[in-house]
Amino acid sequence: MHARGLGTRTIAIAAACGFGSVDAAAASRDRVVLAIPAERLDLTLRQLATQTGQQILFDPATTGRRRTAALHGPIDPDRALRTLLAGTGLVAKRVRAGVIIIVAAPPARVPQARIEVVPPDAEIVVTALKRPTTLGDTEISMDAVTGAQVQMRGAYDLRSAAALLPGLVPIATAPLQQRIAIRGVSGTGESTVGLYYGETPISGPSGTTFDPAASTPDVDLVDVDRIELLRGPQGTLYGASSMGGTLRVLFNQPDATRWSGHVDAGVSAVQGGGIGGNLAAVVNAPIVQDTLAARIVVHRRTVGGYVDNALLGVKDTGGVLRQGVRLGLAWTPSPSLRIDTLALHQDTRIDDAGFWYPDLGRYRNDQPVRTPNRERLDLASVTAHWTTGALAVVATGSHYRWTIVKQGDFTQVLARQATSTASCARHVALTGGAGCTPAQRSAFQAYLQTRLPGLLYQPFRVESSTAEVRVSSDRTGVLGWTIGGFVERRRDSAESYTVRADAATGLRIVPLDITGLRLLHSALDQQAAFAETNWGVTSRLTATLGLRYFHYTRTAYGSVPIPNIITGTGAIGTDRYARADDGTNLKAELAYRLPGETLVYAIAAEGFRPGGVNITPDLSDQERSYDADHVWSYELGAKTRLASDRLALEGALYHIDWADTIYAAWSANGAFGYNRNIGTVRIDGVEAKAVLSIGAVRLTGSANYTDARLGEDQPVDTTDGAGRRGDPLPNVPRLAYAMGVQTSVPVAGGKVATFGVDAVGATRVRTAFNDRSTYYAVTPARFVIDANADIRLAQWRAGIGVRNLLNAVGANRLTSSAFGTRQLYSSAPRTVMLSLDRDF
Repeated sequence: MHARGLGTRTIAIAAACGFGSVDAAAASRDRVVLAIPAERLDLTLRQLATQTGQQILFDPATTGRRRTAALHGPIDPDRALRTLLAGTGLVAKRVRAGVIIIVAAPPARVPQARIEVVPPDAEIVVTALKRPTTLGDTEISMDAVTGAQVQMRGAYDLRSAAALLPGLVPIATAPLQQRIAIRGVSGTGESTVGLYYGETPISGPSGTTFDPAASTPDVDLVDVDRIELLRGPQGTLYGASSMGGTLRVLFNQPDATRWSGHVDAGVSAVQGGGIGGNLAAVVNAPIVQDTLAARIVVHRRTVGGYVDNALLGVKDTGGVLRQGVRLGLAWTPSPSLRIDTLALHQDTRIDDAGFWYPDLGRYRNDQPVRTPNRERLDLASVTAHWTTGALAVVATGSHYRWTIVKQGDFTQVLARQATSTASCARHVALTGGAGCTPAQRSAFQAYLQTRLPGLLYQPFRVESSTAEVRVSSDRTGVLGWTIGGFVERRRDSAESYTVRADAATGLRIVPLDITGLRLLHSALDQQAAFAETNWGVTSRLTATLGLRYFHYTRTAYGSVPIPNIITGTGAIGTDRYARADDGTNLKAELAYRLPGETLVYAIAAEGFRPGGVNITPDLSDQERSYDADHVWSYELGAKTRLASDRLALEGALYHIDWADTIYAAWSANGAFGYNRNIGTVRIDGVEAKAVLSIGAVRLTGSANYTDARLGEDQPVDTTDGAGRRGDPLPNVPRLAYAMGVQTSVPVAGGKVATFGVDAVGATRVRTAFNDRSTYYAVTPARFVIDANADIRLAQWRAGIGVRNLLNAVGANRLTSSAFGTRQLYSSAPRTVMLSLDRDF
């Protein structure tokens, strides 16, 4: 695969830094079954990269029209590469684990500044299809960014990384929490986007509203190898909760060939807000040369707050602290076996709500309580890769525990019950009376005032164990296949305290002054078997068929140790409810490779999410449960490279039929949320992306148009009102777009300077189905520009970045409910970031 956009001079500079030639001690000892015919060198290098899962970068002018011999059978990747380069006058240089550049053999070593080698987008090797392919040759709509790109752009979480991944839409739901959507497939319940850290799928806790999708784990993006975004249903290979797509965050693996390390430090300042900073250290340690290695990552990051609460007299709230540690071990006891382990821990805290009220002015809040939130994520996984001459076996086992302590303002919900006859009657019943006379109502209202201001204090916890085994063919013939099985055992618990806060400080009173307490427990058990096959019908036409069978069981129950007479939680019984279902997901695809570098594909694919039960007061038997929802997606896409491979274009058209859509509804008093099926949704969309390299300048542009609408009238109100056929799905932007320019140039003293500007935007969105909703509003359009620059000398890098250069509002979501109206989550004001890092 060749380094489009990296000139000959750039490659030579990178090779002259003394990274060392590729040899048997410097690369993986695993043998790979290769099937590479005698061909031009550039084509054989691309095949070698795909079949070995490495990045092999080169300039087409360097390889020219040289030809090589064929390679067949099991062979060490180092030896294969040396064989291909023999007699060409070219050498391979290893930049880092998995990244190799091909250059002319230098006559001498000349110290130069190091340029971070970033492969062109089309040439990134990905494993989205559970096998290595280059991004430009992967037969689905997807994007990938390397860890080097993440670092250069200053991205550190999913919200900032979304600017690099067209089509990924993070939607704020609460402090520290967000829902992620792809192609407009967004709803409550289980996530519509499968999120993987390494080989582990992670779901949020169900909470009190049985909405795991509202909480997306956000691990700090330190020492990342790449991020892959798969658009459209991935139900065959990835299963439940990938009905809109899949997001994979893949960390750098331990390298048993050499010691290395990285230290990164930075400081940031928010205009009109607080100061932040970050510190991270990475150490890669070969414990047994070429056999056993460890990789340790330690990180801490603070982000300054910028929201002022005049009512409580506090400034610059909404500051975030993220800190954690990660340990990876890689053991290669034989050329055919590799075992990877990962242990991850992260604590995240926010000191207050993080949203503000536009009606009060920019970044101002008058919430009567303070709502700090915190999270703790612990994850452990083991993955074994075993290869034979004909098969590849991957087995993964994972366990994680995710604890969220959520606090939310409950004052308005409680205060609204002052005129509730039902609440008054419950208060009267405490003394053995009945009814609600004017005198009794006054007594109830006096009691209610003693419980204000009020907040919800909710510790949530989810624990999950998953295992997957898949077996694949060597994929060197006309027929390739993968079969496998997956199991998950997930357990959730939620404690929901209604407590009183101190009116002066806004903080919850300790020990807790409890108004009510309810406990909820749920479980989800899933099993699946899947198979996918790829058949090379001709040298240009490939057919893919996939099938996944699934079965799940959802159970839930609750109890109320302390009834809240104001909102009526005592109506929750202690019965245990269960829901089970099974079914299949199908996938069919045709991909055709035109002469040159053009790929055209057509896909029809299914996806689903499990249904469940609601543990909510005063529900009917019909409302107590909800069905699984399901999508059929039809997509036509193309990818091509033109103008001597300096221009890459790709696009897709898609239509999605979404049946039994799961969406949120609220109780009449606005205190309790639950899930229901609202019928059908129709989604039509277009995606386009272009990358143009002109010398050392790289231009990118993308646009995603999504038209998501209800397919039928809703019989009753939901949290977003009573929808009618044709109403747009709330909080889904019709158009989202991104533009960027990046360049690197040598400067005096052997240094290299890199400059970049990125702009992202989206059209305004409705916050409810239509203006008949009590809480209808419009989230404004957003347009945010970021800029970055850095200078590199040998192993050092110093950088400066400016987030939100124009100091725009950058609205993410305007939300209204019984808890509060017109609460705006937005980008931070203009933020300046300085960084300094060094490789070892």
